[in-house]
Amino acid sequence: MKMNSNPDDSQWRSLYRINYCNPSPSGFCCGLRLCYSFTSRAQIRSQWKPRFARIIGPGIRQVSIAFFDMSFLSPIFLLGAMAAAVPVIVHLVRRTRAVRVPFASLMFLRRIEQKTIRRRHLRNWLLLLMRCAAILLLSLAFARPYFTQSNPLAAGGAQSSTVILIDTSYSMRYPGVFDRARQAAREIINSSATSEQLALVSFAHSYEIIMPLKTSRAEASALLDSIQPSLAATDYLQAIQAADAILKDAPLGARKVYLISDFQDQGWNRSTAPARLAPGIQFIPKDVSDADQKNICVTDVKAEPVIYQQKYPGKVVATLANFSADSGSQAVVDFKINDLVVERREIELDPISSQTVEFSGFNVTEGSNRATIEVTPDALAIDNKFFFTLRRDSQTRVLIIETPTRGRSETFFVQQALGAGDSSQYALTVKTAGSINPVEIDTYAAIIINDTERVSEQLAAAIRSYVERGGGVVIAAGKHTDPDEFNRAFESVLPATLGEAVHTRSFALMSQVSADHPVFNVFARGGRLASTRIFGYRRATPREGAQTIAALDDGSPLIVEGSAGRGKVLLIATTLDTAWNDLPVTQMFLPMLRRMLEYLSGERNAAAIRVGQALAAAADRDGSLPAIDSPAGGRLEARSSSTGEATLEATEIGFYRLRYRDRDQYAAVNLDTKESDLKKLNLDEFARSITTETGERENQSPATGLAAEDMEARQRLWLPLLIAALALFVGEAILARRIRIAKLIS
Repeated sequence: MKMNSNPDDSQWRSLYRINYCNPSPSGFCCGLRLCYSFTSRAQIRSQWKPRFARIIGPGIRQVSIAFFDMSFLSPIFLLGAMAAAVPVIVHLVRRTRAVRVPFASLMFLRRIEQKTIRRRHLRNWLLLLMRCAAILLLSLAFARPYFTQSNPLAAGGAQSSTVILIDTSYSMRYPGVFDRARQAAREIINSSATSEQLALVSFAHSYEIIMPLKTSRAEASALLDSIQPSLAATDYLQAIQAADAILKDAPLGARKVYLISDFQDQGWNRSTAPARLAPGIQFIPKDVSDADQKNICVTDVKAEPVIYQQKYPGKVVATLANFSADSGSQAVVDFKINDLVVERREIELDPISSQTVEFSGFNVTEGSNRATIEVTPDALAIDNKFFFTLRRDSQTRVLIIETPTRGRSETFFVQQALGAGDSSQYALTVKTAGSINPVEIDTYAAIIINDTERVSEQLAAAIRSYVERGGGVVIAAGKHTDPDEFNRAFESVLPATLGEAVHTRSFALMSQVSADHPVFNVFARGGRLASTRIFGYRRATPREGAQTIAALDDGSPLIVEGSAGRGKVLLIATTLDTAWNDLPVTQMFLPMLRRMLEYLSGERNAAAIRVGQALAAAADRDGSLPAIDSPAGGRLEARSSSTGEATLEATEIGFYRLRYRDRDQYAAVNLDTKESDLKKLNLDEFARSITTETGERENQSPATGLAAEDMEARQRLWLPLLIAALALFVGEAILARRIRIAKLIS
């Protein structure tokens, strides 16, 4: 190289060292030679060291801070970093062996140490570094590293998140309470930072996310005006679970939950599994209730929903509760039927007490009647009414077909069960098969074929047609039944094929029962069905589509249900008297028989349901579903259930109108009155139950309040480390293969 001046020794030494460290003839290295050829080493240090420090120094400091603020969830895996020495050992041990060459004399060759040769044969540095780096990254990934919030790199991305829970249960309708709740929420929104994420959630028995986490105060304030109190009761724990789930995916930073409510004690169900906020979430309750809240409500009414005579035979019993702590309260109670006052009572209620009021001796008009128990309105007027229905119907006509016998009729126990009571629901007609006019079949709501010996073809055809048009039939197959004739006569509607009679040596138990079936669900809590003893029965083979709802302990079907057209048939493979069993003398005979007829005729006798429950309306006689009007007068869309009923969720209180072709019926819906108890919740106890104890916060960051597991899960540093390690392994495999192929070729 030709120079314009003669550099001194230090210049040449600097040039020589740079050339020695950069022997490559690339342009970059040439540029370095030209740059340093006129500069002494002292000048290089004085000019470039400050620039290097200014450019790279802050980055090094940031990286060093991040490294020292790094923690590991599984530090034991860091021991795997020692495996990085394995590639070095492999490089040293598995070196390229020298080729032996025969040589005449070694006298002119200089002796060199073996270890020097090994050191100079350590080659393929890039391959070695890739293997070591891959193993180091793999061990770091398995150790699950994460940065603490005190790290400025992590702190830069911190963002506050706030969830605002607003109670919309019907107790918030107390005068002024919900207005204060909305104002408290608006103050929280207005005082939040511009970059703060806000979520708006309304809750009562369930919750609704009005706005997910967003940095939009204007949208949150606008949506706040659309929230209104509902008709449901309070459940604080599911609201806490909703807030915790929302904040689980929130970015790093301060996290807060504001709970705005009147804080009723009834809203905290201590018997359910506890709900807790994650560590580091700040819980801030906002009580917007009045200091002295008073309330009187009608909690329940007991009445016979269906009667069959003009004068009501029993008593209507209403329960009133006073949730005030005063010395006492006077109330006026009105009993109304179809908005007309039937009777009025004045009562005195003690503080924090309940009292019953009875009404009797009144008349009920035919059809479905709207009945109301109403107490003098107070501050919370929504729970001062209780709605129920009183329906006066003609007695349900039931035809019983039996075999003529001498002495006591085999239908004796059936007549006693269905005709019991002062106001029996059923008008029974007992006839033999030969005395029935088939034309009269359609005038009955249900038919019981009680162990009939013979049925004419005309009568069998009329019964088959009756079932297909929506009628209900109970068939008891006993000792008089001819199975071959029955299978032939009722083949299209019989749910099972009848066989021979079976008489047990001692007795069998009716123990296998479908407890969820409408016939037996009333016995779900009793547990008395196993005491029914069966001495004889007929074998029954259920047909396709039929359902066995009761069986013996050996699995033999005893009661089988089937359907044909729009009707239903229940086959009982034993008698309805004491000839083959003791069923008629057990406590379950009367309710079971009545439930069978109610199920077959489609009658529903519920006087009232609670808001939020399913309202079911039976289909009309022709199978069509009734039109349903809400208490507010709007037409509702109902869906058809698997049983052919119209069902919908009751979301309003009052009377739903069911419009059939030739009549109107009503269904009453009421509040869940546990919400009417305004007793205050112990806020300190509740806050302790939903927030994490101090002892559980030892493994969390003081800056973020997040547990180590949460911080590691949010940062997920293991994923890029694992991907980098896999990439290095793939690159190492490709490079190693290329080097090996090159050696083979050479």
